[in-house]
Amino acid sequence: MRGAASQDAEKERILSCSPLAALASPSRRVLFELGTFELLARRQCVCQQGAPPRHLVLIGAGRVKVERVSEGRVVPLGHRGPGDLVGESALAGATVSSESATVLDEGDALVVPLARLERQLAADAALRDALTAALVARKLETEARLGSLLLCTVEVRLLEFLRAAARRWGQPHTAGQLVSAPFTHADIALLIGSTRETVTLLLGKLKRAGLIAFDRRRIVIRDGEHLAAHAATA
Repeated sequence: MRGAASQDAEKERILSCSPLAALASPSRRVLFELGTFELLARRQCVCQQGAPPRHLVLIGAGRVKVERVSEGRVVPLGHRGPGDLVGESALAGATVSSESATVLDEGDALVVPLARLERQLAADAALRDALTAALVARKLETEARLGSLLLCTVEVRLLEFLRAAARRWGQPHTAGQLVSAPFTHADIALLIGSTRETVTLLLGKLKRAGLIAFDRRRIVIRDGEHLAAHAATA
């Protein structure tokens, strides 16, 4: 069992990288009291499509796959990592979860019961505003991803994915910045709307250009600035 001070330190770490990072006391303190620090085990179901939502989850570490089943087909909605929310659609009034979320890489999270959170929101304008801003940011991110799928080439979508992955899972590496999440080529293909073969070819092209490298099947961004410039001209 972790002591109260240790629990608060873990909650502060998670909150500081989330969309609620700027939330000030007393709202920040209340959120600490409402939520619990929990470890996320691999294959753990964080929320289930069609089931009543019970928690808002702020991810501190690890990776969570979010997907939706529509007309018998699985639609990948993305992978959430440090700083991301899971279950936020319930804050807009959804009575059942519109997607499922499953832990891919073990990590940890600040887990807040929705029933208690909703009662607090009714009286806490600062917390309400912060969560509203987070919902708007998620909407804009989704619109940007849709626009990319419709208007950008596969290569540009791959470059955008790599830059986003580095922001979420990036760690210092002797060759640049390591994307610690072990994305397979098939994972990436699903997320950018391509095929595994095409992703493999494009990653090989980026490696030959000196923009990326590999370390134990994980991607290393060797030069983030050149990668961004390449995305702008691809």
